[in-house]
Amino acid sequence: MFTPEFASDPPDWLDSPHLQQIIKNEFKTFQKIESVRLSTIPYGQRVQIGIRLADNSTRSVNYQLKAPKLRDLKLPRFQLEAHMHEVVLPALERLFNDVQKKISFTPRSYVSKSSLYLDYLPATGYCFVTKLNGLDQLAMEVILSKLAAYHAASACYLQLKPDQLNEFFTSKELDQALRAKRSWIQQQFHESLRANDLKHYEDKVKSYQRTLASRVEAPDSKKSFTVILNGACCSNNLLGQFDAFGQLRDVVFNDFGSANIGPAVHDLLQLLLTAPAAKAERFDGFLRFYVDKLAEILKLLNFKGKIPSLTDIQLDILNYGHWAFETVTETLPIVLGELECEENAEICKLPTYSKEIKTLLPWLENRGYFEVA
Repeated sequence: MFTPEFASDPPDWLDSPHLQQIIKNEFKTFQKIESVRLSTIPYGQRVQIGIRLADNSTRSVNYQLKAPKLRDLKLPRFQLEAHMHEVVLPALERLFNDVQKKISFTPRSYVSKSSLYLDYLPATGYCFVTKLNGLDQLAMEVILSKLAAYHAASACYLQLKPDQLNEFFTSKELDQALRAKRSWIQQQFHESLRANDLKHYEDKVKSYQRTLASRVEAPDSKKSFTVILNGACCSNNLLGQFDAFGQLRDVVFNDFGSANIGPAVHDLLQLLLTAPAAKAERFDGFLRFYVDKLAEILKLLNFKGKIPSLTDIQLDILNYGHWAFETVTETLPIVLGELECEENAEICKLPTYSKEIKTLLPWLENRGYFEVA
């Protein structure tokens, strides 16, 4: 069935029976797979497939593949993301269907025990929304509207299915890998302060990084607006559809492998401090827009709990201000480094990041998000 890109049989992680069933469901006259080409992409593998139909015509189809046997995808993360696609996300979208609204949070997915295939949206005109100089206000409002819808639906879902809290777990193996990555980027950030004309922050940054490393308390879901977090709500995890004039019209999340239960402000801070062009200047305006949309959609979905006010969300941000510091110093340099095709130890010294951090670090301090106890 598979020729000629593979010198031998296709690898097990391709899950050939599952792949063929996906194609059969889409093309009723499907006869055989003639070629398969693989390429590494963010969050998985792109699978480009040439197929032949019963009338002897050919088609080209594209999918994104995630499987536990792939080098960078551990089993717990795969199981979590598969659960999100098989159970949680369809349930969230049904909540909107129940009020006569249609919405999609992710590309169409196909789940088996050993693989997760997603429609490869870049082949249909979607692209990652990340821009080196950031997104404008209209684009941010599209994204914030989708994030508010996702958070609202997940909050309603947790009310209806409180047992689902048990489906979200952490893995020590993943925690260790994350700690190692964070330790590396923290060191790079601290060493970049002099080059970025921020030498006067060296002692405070070092002390604050030590404080963060010693934090062990979990967020209190009773004291904050709690949702099912995307967990990687950065601009490089968002696929957007743009119109002929370059304006963003819709957006979906590409990856849910970091999903977890927690305060909504975790996702919100990741988004607001990686995606927009004017991060500090428009932070409050974007925050108000999100809160207004969140309240509107919670009412639409008949949420039974307390609808958070702007003050509630502001207090959550103040309580979890360290997430703002972590996003700016650990996540933003990686997002910008990917755009500048840099993956080396100088990632925190790149010109675009240098310009951003000179504004954002004093801003974090002034807002109380960067305080050493």
